[in-house]
Amino acid sequence: MQVLLSGDHETIVADVRRVLLREGLDCPAAQILPLAAMVEGLGKSHPDLLLLVLSPDPDRALSVLAEAKKDGTKGRVVVVGPNVDPKLVVRALRGGADDYVDEDDIEADLVVALGRQKRELAAHSGAEGRVIAVLAPSGGSGSSTLAANIATMLAKEHKSAALVDLKLETGDLAALMDLKPTHTVADLCQNVARIDRVMFEGSLARHSSGVHLLASPLKFSDVPFVTPEGVRKTLVQARLMFPYIVIDLDHSFHSEQMEAICQANLILIVLRLDFASVRNARRTLDYLEKLGIGRDRMQVVVNRYGQPKEVPFAKAEEALGLKISHYIPDDPTTVNRANNDGVPLVIASPSSKVSKSVMKLAASVNGKHGKS
Repeated sequence: MQVLLSGDHETIVADVRRVLLREGLDCPAAQILPLAAMVEGLGKSHPDLLLLVLSPDPDRALSVLAEAKKDGTKGRVVVVGPNVDPKLVVRALRGGADDYVDEDDIEADLVVALGRQKRELAAHSGAEGRVIAVLAPSGGSGSSTLAANIATMLAKEHKSAALVDLKLETGDLAALMDLKPTHTVADLCQNVARIDRVMFEGSLARHSSGVHLLASPLKFSDVPFVTPEGVRKTLVQARLMFPYIVIDLDHSFHSEQMEAICQANLILIVLRLDFASVRNARRTLDYLEKLGIGRDRMQVVVNRYGQPKEVPFAKAEEALGLKISHYIPDDPTTVNRANNDGVPLVIASPSSKVSKSVMKLAASVNGKHGKS
């Protein structure tokens, strides 16, 4: 469960964070914001739970909450405030709070409230599709091939899946799937105020496997049209239509890429076992962690495993500070043949070792139900 904590009373904020950590909820410094930054922070991180401290100015805090609700915040809200005025409690609940915690009894009240919110989130965890982001910190790691094939396997399991190409200048997914899209993510973003289910569905290119592709821009001149707001609204529609959404990310960390990363339930960091790739992967892990994205939302995937003179996997894990979750063997003949034919590898050569490894990866992804 991803948490954002906001308030201007430093002592109460510190007390709340202490309870969160004791209850096993990650709350890094990047997810603790003053009221002035709360609405913007919610728009970037889309937390499952907002904890809002009302003191020292409850009126201002409730005004900021109202602004956040007007802006479309959808997560659960727990308010921490004084319990001397019943009218204040009513105002908070009517203003969008799901629970109210007495600031003078945080230790006991907050634990109970967190338990309630965890149960509510668990009960609704299957209501929206899950976003799997695929990110290669270094080029040539084969992340697009993995994204296409993971989406294909998820579509096979669930009858459909979305695949979004956010490699805006170098997107290959249409070619890898032998599709000729007529609309792209740039077209949606140019009509951001009108994005709805009909427009989103009409922008997708359909593959026989059940994968529905939202392609990257067809022209370089369209790349600047892709915005964080457009990506956010696009993913809202995708979550409503598909059980899984796989996103092939660029490694630029531009604002539209960060919007997708913040919405992802799981981020697959794809690398090769060479020095530069391992180094860039570590830099990426550290950067994402500083942004408040916990490592429990990340998995490291080694692709093209078994090449000569690789960095030993034990040394790679030590350098990364994270266990490697999956190894995809190097099989350029099989992979290149499938990619050149525009047929997903898991369809073209399902019995090959590399396909079986990708299937195993997709099976593990098919169960990562939610941010934690």
